[in-house]
Amino acid sequence: MINSKQNLITLRSHGLYCEPANVWIDPYKPVEKAIITHAHADHFTLGCREYICSIETGLLLRNRFGNNLNLKVIDYDKKFLINGIYFSLHPSGHILGSSQIRIIAGSELWLVTGDLKRQKDKTCLSYEKLKTDFLICESTFGLPIFNWESTEKIINDITNWVNQSEDSTSIIFCYSLGKAQRLLSELSCQNFKNIYIHKSINKMNKIYKKLGIELTEVKILDNDLPINNIKNSLLLLPPALNNKNFLKKFKSVKTGFASGWMSIRAFKKRSGFDKGFPISDHADWNGLIKTIRDSEATQIFLNHGDGECLANFLREKENLNIKQLNQVQ
Repeated sequence: MINSKQNLITLRSHGLYCEPANVWIDPYKPVEKAIITHAHADHFTLGCREYICSIETGLLLRNRFGNNLNLKVIDYDKKFLINGIYFSLHPSGHILGSSQIRIIAGSELWLVTGDLKRQKDKTCLSYEKLKTDFLICESTFGLPIFNWESTEKIINDITNWVNQSEDSTSIIFCYSLGKAQRLLSELSCQNFKNIYIHKSINKMNKIYKKLGIELTEVKILDNDLPINNIKNSLLLLPPALNNKNFLKKFKSVKTGFASGWMSIRAFKKRSGFDKGFPISDHADWNGLIKTIRDSEATQIFLNHGDGECLANFLREKENLNIKQLNQVQ
């Protein structure tokens, strides 16, 4: 268990907490002051008095949750001071605007990776390699079975899958923020006749385009569109629409899911999708190891997911001081 008297950053009931600065990182519940690493809903909670985030994340948060948020947006690499503690935001490669958080308190140097990705992605800045003494690293996919294929191969697999059935509608379910835009960026060179997207994806696309990020041309799926006549087309839809009532509107349909979890055969089988495309906006096993090595940290804490396998591996192979981050009371 982490001792809150010894560590600058601890895991509490509301999330990661820096007690000397009285600031939370991606809190689960409303707090006074929160630093938000990115705009996915599972890293954001309404009701905080003040939010601090990157410029891009600020645009996305306002787009998703309204203009009444009390946001303070910060440029990447720019230091800001809270109660004598220095903070700065740095690209994490997860999605547009996603940030690592660097924290300097006296002689202590900490780094919180937030969600991270080490693969190249045209829709966001790449992960910035930073050295630190203390590292809190995500470990969502912290098992050796997670080893991502190249983005090019996944896009080719999608293209071949869509083109196999000219009379069917091909639906890929994916997250409306991040994954959808990454797919649309990569699919721009595939010459699909028609790509349709849900309005929730289009809402996010507007921010990407405002920031000059190129996405392939699409049509918006709305209530006026006779979707039972859509054939030989690709649809990108949020996972919430994967239900019988929606799918029965199509004469002939096949479904896929774009997620790193689809690399697990049992998960793919239980999911009920016709096809799985294991593309992820998180680091895989090798990406996590590379991130930890690049940091040169002397103390590593793993957060999110079950990091015990990764911790055991790096303790045995590289004699690192690494453990799962546990909640303190």
